[in-house]
Amino acid sequence: MKRRYTYIGALIGLMLCLASMVQAKTTRIGMVYDGASPQCEKIKTLLFNEIQSLIQGGHTVSFPVRAQISGHWNLKKINGALDRLMASPEVDMVLVLGEVASHEACRRSSFPKPVFAVHMADSQSQDLASPKGTSGTANLNYINTLFDIDRDLRLFQRITSFSQVTLVVDEFIYHSTPRLETLTRRLARDFSMEVTVITAKTSAQDLLSRIPHETEAVFLASVPRLSDKELNKLAQGLIARSLPSFALMGRPCVEQGILAQATSQDHLVHVARHLAAGVREVLDGADPGTLPTLFAPGGKLTINMATARAIHVYPDWDLLIKAELINEAATAMESNAPMRRLNIRTAVQEALSANLDLAAAHRSVDAGAARVSQARSSLLPQITLNTRVGVVDDDRAQAYAGTLPEREWTGGIQVSQLIYSDKAWAGFEIEKHLQVSREQGRDAVRLNILQSSASAYLNVLRAKTIEKIQAENLKLTRKNLERARVRVEIGAGGPEEVFRWESQIAHSRRNVLSAQSVTLDAVTAMNDILNRPLSEVFSQEEIDFSDPLGILPDQRLMKFMNNAMALDLLKKFLVAEGRRDSPELKELTAALAAQGRTLTRSKRAFWSPTISLYGDLSESFAKEGEGSDYPSYRDDTDWSAGVEVSLPLYSGGKKSADLKQAREELSQLEYEYKSTANRIEKQVLNAVHLLRASYPGIRLSRDAADAAGRNLELVTDAYVRGIKSIIDLIDAQNQYLVADQQAANAVYDFLIDIMTMQRSIGNFVLFATPEKLDGWMERLQQFMTNMGYPGSGPEKEQNG
Repeated sequence: MKRRYTYIGALIGLMLCLASMVQAKTTRIGMVYDGASPQCEKIKTLLFNEIQSLIQGGHTVSFPVRAQISGHWNLKKINGALDRLMASPEVDMVLVLGEVASHEACRRSSFPKPVFAVHMADSQSQDLASPKGTSGTANLNYINTLFDIDRDLRLFQRITSFSQVTLVVDEFIYHSTPRLETLTRRLARDFSMEVTVITAKTSAQDLLSRIPHETEAVFLASVPRLSDKELNKLAQGLIARSLPSFALMGRPCVEQGILAQATSQDHLVHVARHLAAGVREVLDGADPGTLPTLFAPGGKLTINMATARAIHVYPDWDLLIKAELINEAATAMESNAPMRRLNIRTAVQEALSANLDLAAAHRSVDAGAARVSQARSSLLPQITLNTRVGVVDDDRAQAYAGTLPEREWTGGIQVSQLIYSDKAWAGFEIEKHLQVSREQGRDAVRLNILQSSASAYLNVLRAKTIEKIQAENLKLTRKNLERARVRVEIGAGGPEEVFRWESQIAHSRRNVLSAQSVTLDAVTAMNDILNRPLSEVFSQEEIDFSDPLGILPDQRLMKFMNNAMALDLLKKFLVAEGRRDSPELKELTAALAAQGRTLTRSKRAFWSPTISLYGDLSESFAKEGEGSDYPSYRDDTDWSAGVEVSLPLYSGGKKSADLKQAREELSQLEYEYKSTANRIEKQVLNAVHLLRASYPGIRLSRDAADAAGRNLELVTDAYVRGIKSIIDLIDAQNQYLVADQQAANAVYDFLIDIMTMQRSIGNFVLFATPEKLDGWMERLQQFMTNMGYPGSGPEKEQNG
């Protein structure tokens, strides 16, 4: 019995050893590709990573460097590489990349080892129709991506109409795949348009030089050998010729300046994952010939709006709503105009120098200064020069016996000087007080402009942040649509999920459009305050959520908002500052002084006389005619001088009425002053109460957004694995969207509350000179120290 157990144990050990050897066996994967190209490098890297990731823990694979063979864009070399890898005992599996290499591999009749052809774009056009969705050939699997060139051409013609199109195909692919010529003729027939085919290699300039002048549009079918740099040159060359362009596959083409494309952003990733799944099934024992070949790439129309604007193409709203738009906002660079850059300080400085309301207030103050001079003028000497040439009839001249000659030229000067007039002095003093009042009124307008310009700038940042959040939510919704399609493909979800996400995309797109409208309104409001063209664009300093208060010129004030005690003491200090610095109170103080002097003038009018000196000098320069030669005892010079005193005794009750009016108007101003002082205090208190909620709200809202983001990640992962439903994911996504917007709004609400607080105290200290700001902060520190606040020591604070 003991020997029997020994044999059984040895047998089990042998089986485990064999299993370990099988498990440890490394599958060596070779690769043949058309030739070196940027696109090939991307797909190679993706394939390596996805295969290693998917089979991790179950199998071991390697990619021998010597088994990665380029066909160097040569048909003979591609087939030679295929023959070499098919026969090599050092290769267990072969991957084939590229349209030509895949086509050549699939033309073979037998396969001694598993082969995956990755770039079989259209099996039917190449006589490789697959029965029942498989290759039907042992050891062969290909990915039939089913790019729908007819659909893309229809989309292209919806974006912009054309009847002559140039189809761009890689030279090697075009000449190595004869069926493409048949495809071209069919497209020309079905779409009733003239199709010209030109081939491409690696040079954009060469390609541009061969595009016919009569071409109305350019369709890029396959240009794998164009680098991103050359693709950008091609796009810019097409823009220069105002030619609309469309790429059959690849969002990178649109990012480089091509007008549009309709392939999924993650197309290459999905191809790599599809292939990796097939490789794993083969490693688990499946025959590649029984694996599905159909691969639905999905996709979304993508339009480069900067290119559209540059070539004056304007897609209809239906397309724009359904499409993903990049470079959606116009920039000054597109019109070769210098881009204005604004931060909150430059925005308020420009507003103060350019705002029309403030300019009007400045003119009012200047006009008031002139009125002060006018009132002062009556206290100064009054000098009048005159000259006169007169003619009278001769009989009158005779009758006046020489005192009035028939023709005479005379001249004279009159001088007067007011010695005492309470009315005149009161007018001068009243105008000086009113001028101070006008200056304070202008300062109030200045503070309003400061607040409105800073708040308008912050609202632009807010609108752009919300627009960005909505755009990110739209991208997330599109990714969830792709996840839903994958769930449908693997049978984990139904088609209703796809329809639901398509509905969500339409809703999200509408939200993006609304957010863009809000941004445009905010930019218009900012430009209006700055007296700029209302549609002029400008760039802004973005706020960093890791330091949301970094936009403020100074942050020392923030340490007094961390607790209730500090905030209550700050409130008392700000109330005192508001009563001291408020231009509205200073304006009323000056008005009270002016009205007080008016009352004094009205009282003195009953007994105060007006005393003045006067003098008059006249000279007769010439006399002619009758009466000019009469003997006279007067010379040609006359003068007079004297003192005049006047006192109106009765004016019909006007003095009493003036006195009563002055008293009532003074009383009215006193009530207005008290009311304004209460209103200033109320505004300060309200501003501090807003800060009491908005400052801690920044952190709380950010924490809520972070939690919602983590929840969304968990629910998304559970949705992909089939644990959570689409309702759960939509709810989590909406929750994160709302929380993210609330976090952004919390920052801007607080910053705008800071502007409101500064306006309430009549002093925008955070935009003052460093000397004035330091002085204000020292007063605050001293106040806190005197009130016994423990956190207001003398240590030096750092400016923000």
